[in-house]
Amino acid sequence: MLTMLNSLLNDLAAFATAQQFTLWLVGGAVRDLLRGQTPTDLDLAVSGDGFALARAYADLRGAAFVPLDAERATGRIVTREETPVTIDIAGLRAHNIEEDLRRRDFTLNAMALPLQTDLLLRIPSAFSALIDPTNGRDDLRLGVLRPCSQDSLRDDPLRILRAMRLCASLGLRPAPEVAGLMGAAAALLKRVAAERIRDELLLLLASRAAAPWLRYLDASGVLTLLIPELEPARHCEQPRVHFLPVLAHSLETVAALDWLIVELRRQAGDAEAILQPEEQPVAVRSHPTLDAQLPYAQQLSELFAEPRGGVICRVALLKLAALIHDNAKPQTRRSNPDGSVSFHGHQSLGAEVAQQICRRLRMSRQDTTYLVLLVREHMRPGQLRASGPMTARAMVRLFRDLDTMVPDLLLHELADHLATRGPQLSQEGWHAHLAWVAQLLEIAYTPAVERQPPLVNGHDLIETLKLTPGPQIGLLLRELAEAQAAGEISSRAEALDRARARLQA
Repeated sequence: MLTMLNSLLNDLAAFATAQQFTLWLVGGAVRDLLRGQTPTDLDLAVSGDGFALARAYADLRGAAFVPLDAERATGRIVTREETPVTIDIAGLRAHNIEEDLRRRDFTLNAMALPLQTDLLLRIPSAFSALIDPTNGRDDLRLGVLRPCSQDSLRDDPLRILRAMRLCASLGLRPAPEVAGLMGAAAALLKRVAAERIRDELLLLLASRAAAPWLRYLDASGVLTLLIPELEPARHCEQPRVHFLPVLAHSLETVAALDWLIVELRRQAGDAEAILQPEEQPVAVRSHPTLDAQLPYAQQLSELFAEPRGGVICRVALLKLAALIHDNAKPQTRRSNPDGSVSFHGHQSLGAEVAQQICRRLRMSRQDTTYLVLLVREHMRPGQLRASGPMTARAMVRLFRDLDTMVPDLLLHELADHLATRGPQLSQEGWHAHLAWVAQLLEIAYTPAVERQPPLVNGHDLIETLKLTPGPQIGLLLRELAEAQAAGEISSRAEALDRARARLQA
């Protein structure tokens, strides 16, 4: 890959030189090379019209051209190799490269390498020409994320979320001034397109340890500006079984999901899957030997890593559901005569609020359906466990209603349990909970028996039971299908008898 990138950049440098332009490799690609990684996407700055240069090079080499922003002289090239490379070329945003870099977001993204025809990436001599006006290389070595200037976040408030995403994905710590700069620029997020906010938020949630940076956003006054529906949950106290108020509990649920996903990856053979102690949920820090052994770890890891829309992975949506799952508890909180507290119906009202959140964030219809369903059903596994051994009919209904989302619901249930109990977690109870989830995962990942044809149809019910066509027929057919799937009936006569009994009840 590196050899191919060297060849590509040398060819681009020669092409630009022939047109009397200078090219620089900038931004994340330089940062990644300094970290010993090979970039897959390249950002280039050019002393001219990047839009025109990108178009001309793509035409010459038979690559794809994507017009990003003609007014800002920015174009994209996508190579046609087996592993495509995306190259964005932008004209300088200032009178020279140094000033262009100073206007960028963070110091470790504000470095440039002049492109020349004999450039060999990763060779130490290549970095002797490094242009680094904001000392980004030192910040990168120290693991510090620092804005290029005091105005960096105000110039583009989306950088607030990008800062958290970079900290999460690169293992950085924010410079001391970042929290104050974030707070000062937070109100300006209202000017940012909802789609940009959505994408950065989901990229953050997709990271290995998202919870610490959601908490940082909250401490900086940003989180509930993005999702104001969460603010009433901040001081909403819960029954003694919980150790945190509602908003803190929701953030702790995300932390528990971070840990569970890492545990699944570790069980699937990913030796690098690990969380630092400060990134772990309280229950795990309180019980250092706690594990989360589950069957089908490989399949689950692949499921939650699968892309959705080419931008994010499934786990980002699962963590977003965890963040907002209890959003309606403040509205439904009731103090009972015996001194207990209840939140009856919070999941149904919460699903309606989740739909509003999705609409504001311009979520796709598919992703909205996912989030609303998880919020609405998040209490269901706990209710099923509390009711004793699960009946065949209850099992059929669960898989009918959730279908391929059963693993998501079960993982959310485990995370919710950890976030509820925290330091009070019973390890014996935890392992019983894992065993119950494992039984359902066995069903979810066992190939389904070929679906049996229905024992009766609507015409049979109308003719035999002398019924009038209407909604009642559909309800009866649905109940008979559940009974058949649960093994309670197996013949036409039994189905008709069950329908008669239901009508007489």
